Amino acid sequence: MDRVVVRAPATIANLGPGFDCLGLAIAWHNEIRIERDLSGALTVTAAGQGADQVPRDVSNLAVRAIAKILGEPRGLRVHLTNAIPFGRGFGSSAAAIVGGLVAASALAPDADVWDADVLVAMAAEMEGHADNIAPCVYGGAVVAAGRTVMPLGVPERIGAVVCVAPSALATEAARKLLPSNVPLADASATAGRAALLAASLAADDPSRLLEATEDVMHQPPRFELMPDSGRLVGALRRDGIAAFLAGAGPSVAALVASSDLEAATEAARRTAPDGWDVREVGIDAAGAVVVESS
Repeated sequence: MDRVVVRAPATIANLGPGFDCLGLAIAWHNEIRIERDLSGALTVTAAGQGADQVPRDVSNLAVRAIAKILGEPRGLRVHLTNAIPFGRGFGSSAAAIVGGLVAASALAPDADVWDADVLVAMAAEMEGHADNIAPCVYGGAVVAAGRTVMPLGVPERIGAVVCVAPSALATEAARKLLPSNVPLADASATAGRAALLAASLAADDPSRLLEATEDVMHQPPRFELMPDSGRLVGALRRDGIAAFLAGAGPSVAALVASSDLEAATEAARRTAPDGWDVREVGIDAAGAVVVESS
């Protein structure tokens, strides 16, 4: 095979109380195209979101993932078409890593990372945690508990609204705000709600989403750095919409019954600060996939 195109979905991690363990793939995708180049050079090009920020050498995250499979990435033309914005909480780095690994695997069919669990482990080693990686690989909703990953399936009666913040925030900066100790009552409440949310997603039951997405552990300290996000989450939740930080933020997302998706999207548009991009998105069922090869 000399040419491959892979599509990798955006993901939302945490989903409120599922800190570092729950994630959801949404129908919003980046593409990576790799072609063999007989000149022996490495060429990296990019289009779309953040194209001017994309490294054009071996430091590129997708190229680093490719090198995990193919070794020194010489003789390749790599083109990235990015729809997922950087640093907004929608797993752009997970999409780059998983897309690169899947594309490289297609060019090296003897590679063993086509086993999904191996692919998740390899990608999570690069990312540092699997809450975005696992849904990017599997699609749908996923629990990632350490090295154990359990897909929860693709809920058909649940949709998502995303409110994309106008500016980026590094995940590392958001993590620095997290407390080193958590009160037992908060830990217990968080565990219970995360379990309720996982059960609701697996059962495709939207009736308890507002209760199941409530978080008292990682979001409050982060809202101190991103007050617009905190105000938006609070306002939407007061309106009965199950809103939460998208990953580490600063964007906001909400899970709603599919039948209420249009109304929830309009409510979010009325409520979001100026400059925020509000859209409804479906749930991605497939995860990262090869869409073209030759």
